[in-house]
Amino acid sequence: MSNFVHSYTSESVHICVDIYTIAVPFNLFDIGNPQKEGIPEITLFGIIPSCLSVIYLNLYKEDKKWYWVTLFVILSLILEWLTTKVGLMKHWNTWWSFPIHFLAYAFYLPWHLKFIRKN
Repeated sequence: MSNFVHSYTSESVHICVDIYTIAVPFNLFDIGNPQKEGIPEITLFGIIPSCLSVIYLNLYKEDKKWYWVTLFVILSLILEWLTTKVGLMKHWNTWWSFPIHFLAYAFYLPWHLKFIRKN
């Protein structure tokens, strides 16, 4: 349970930092209706990335690292593309996220898993 909480917390902090330091000041994308927040925003920011991270970390094995990285980068890009197609994310190009997803799945999350297991 503590691994889930730790992963969920770090992912939520990461998302908030991205949104408030990069996306909002530069108006890179709009999420839903800017006048109100609701279930889609909570799901998009809090639940989906955290669940993907936990599933990835549970499936991750060093010998199949690039298989899982490729699979989860593609899955993340598809999910992000769907949010733009249904109109939840506006003014956003899915390919802009590719390097972030790649770095997160290839380097950050494996390092995070080693950190969790060491403590």
